[in-house]
Amino acid sequence: MRMKLFIRFNPSSQDEADWLRMDEPARRDLTVHRDPLPAIAAAAAGCRVILLVPGAEVLLTSAAVPGGNRQKIASAVPYALEEQLASDVDNLHFALGERRDDGRISAAVVVKTQLDAWLERLRQAGIEPDAVAPDILALPWSSGTWTVLMDGDRALVRTARQTGFVADSDNLATLLRLALNEAGEARPERIRIIQSMAAAPSYNLDVTVDTEVADEPALTILCRGYDEPGAINLLQGTYSRREQLGRLWRPWWPVAALLTVFLLIQGGMTVAEYMRLNSERQALAQQIEQVYLKTFPDARKVVNARAQMEERLKELRGGGADEAGFMGLLADIGPSLKETPSVEVQRISYNEGKIDLALFIGDLQGLDKFKQRLTAQHGLTVDIQSAASRDGRVEALLQIKGKAS
Repeated sequence: MRMKLFIRFNPSSQDEADWLRMDEPARRDLTVHRDPLPAIAAAAAGCRVILLVPGAEVLLTSAAVPGGNRQKIASAVPYALEEQLASDVDNLHFALGERRDDGRISAAVVVKTQLDAWLERLRQAGIEPDAVAPDILALPWSSGTWTVLMDGDRALVRTARQTGFVADSDNLATLLRLALNEAGEARPERIRIIQSMAAAPSYNLDVTVDTEVADEPALTILCRGYDEPGAINLLQGTYSRREQLGRLWRPWWPVAALLTVFLLIQGGMTVAEYMRLNSERQALAQQIEQVYLKTFPDARKVVNARAQMEERLKELRGGGADEAGFMGLLADIGPSLKETPSVEVQRISYNEGKIDLALFIGDLQGLDKFKQRLTAQHGLTVDIQSAASRDGRVEALLQIKGKAS
């Protein structure tokens, strides 16, 4: 589970904020720090960042909206609450909570420019929050109990899982009485008041009031009480992480679309080229088979025409384990012919591992040297079948055999 990092703006300084890191599920050893936002950004690496914003800036309410998918409900909530709001709904951002037992949908309402300002402060410091929630909904809460946290000259009051309000300390008792009168069946059994003063003022209410003296900062109490499913994350709709990423990508969509089209065209051309080459390969294989059958009409079965043709040609060349047939003999004879002056080949034939070579050569002495060269250099057997002088040259017929012939 990722470590959580909570941030709460310092109302007396635009440059600093209170923060702490909390390792779930231990929730111990919590130390509140106060630093400039860029310093907090370094500590936030790898953490789930949660910004707790002033509850006085967020209206926690509910709307009677019929059931449906979240998108339709989100579209209907602003108009269901329009008469209760002083500002134009176009200037407000609405975040949905859970559906309550009475069927109404919980909602948090905040001025868009205010939410934009909070997010911009973080982004300028390089911080991208995962959740933004009103601090009221981070108060510890249990069913049948209202929780009040005295935070300086303000009091944060959580009256239910996703409802609450903020009051001045001086007016807290009055506002609590009014809230109790309006609560009806949701009236609590007790009110839990957490404050830092040792001498707590008395509250004349019709419910049990338990007062606690806190020995830790308000942010620590809020972090311990924060329950993500119960808190309404303001980063919904156009402020959701998904939508923010979409906004970043939206200018690149035309480029991505063109790239996709290019890749599809390239892929189509590659497939077409492959099909063309495969068709040519099949046609060539058919031609080789036809040539093989025409050359070797005695062939009965064609499995691999190319390989079978090479094997038959090897047999015709007289190739064996110890010689290279016609081509091997010719390769041995060639260099000696080149070294012999005044030689002219008239005819050459090959049969059963032997080459019959008819040639003109300068004289009998040159013929003898040619024979010796073939025998000494290549180990060939050379038999002079005939030799006769004609027109100042010697016409000779030689039979040449390989070493294993």
